[in-house]
Amino acid sequence: MRPIALAAIGIALLAGAGSLTVNPARAAGGDTAYGAYQRGYYLTAFRTALERAQNGDTAAQTLLGELYAKGLGIPKDMKQAVWWYSQAAVAGNREAQFALALALARGEGTPKDEEKAAGWFQTAANKGHVEAHYNLALIHVEGRVRQRDMKKAAELLTFAAERGHTPSQYNLALLYSEGAGVEKNPAEALRWMQTAAESGMPLAEVELAIMLFKGEGTEVNETEAIKWFRRAAEKGNPVAQNRLARIYANGRGVKLDAVEAAKWHILARAAGASDVWLDGFIGSLDDEQIEEADKRVRKWAQGLSFGTSDVN
Repeated sequence: MRPIALAAIGIALLAGAGSLTVNPARAAGGDTAYGAYQRGYYLTAFRTALERAQNGDTAAQTLLGELYAKGLGIPKDMKQAVWWYSQAAVAGNREAQFALALALARGEGTPKDEEKAAGWFQTAANKGHVEAHYNLALIHVEGRVRQRDMKKAAELLTFAAERGHTPSQYNLALLYSEGAGVEKNPAEALRWMQTAAESGMPLAEVELAIMLFKGEGTEVNETEAIKWFRRAAEKGNPVAQNRLARIYANGRGVKLDAVEAAKWHILARAAGASDVWLDGFIGSLDDEQIEEADKRVRKWAQGLSFGTSDVN
């Protein structure tokens, strides 16, 4: 079974690198504090929210937590952020419950406590919080603070996937592909993987390309597969770059283009995707071809990738 991508899109990265985050719009509604926040008047948002928060307004308390967590208009202070999230979470605000769960899971502003985090994720999920469903699914997959339960994980991922959560769509596709927690269904795996890929997720774009190339859940479609490999490769995904290099080196679904193959291999290798066969392939090129490949690499690095061969 292919592993669910915990390391790539798990709890610690769900909210974005470096800080916790909630959805201020959902947390604060259309009030003046959020209006100021939305326009970038963070100090005004802080002052307005503080007055309301002190009177028990949970949306304002959650917004204060966000301002402290990100250091917007005020010095960043995760302990203060957690304190305000806690006030709102206990009072029933699901955005605050989710933010508090993330803080506990990551040990930011509070001692790390995965058991308590799971409890708050569950509380937020019970109120329909999509990202909380996703995190609970990962918890059930990992089996550390909740019993490992792939069926439950699939149910949680389905809830979030149906509501447009891209990481859930990707992981649900993997479950259908392997028959983990759900009955194996290549067509359903393809459907969810394509949905995630269409949202622009490079991991999903690569997996979709592989499915199309192999004919998993559909007829083999090399032309379409190559398009998805290219989309992910252009975003810097080394696996896609490696596959694209081999495709051009072999003329599989495209016109054989040794220089383009060399370009993508150089990029993939620089990103850590080694390939002995392609090393040998590049070794057979003449100086002019190598120089042209290096030129294309530099152009790509500048966001000006050019010279790709047309798809047959």
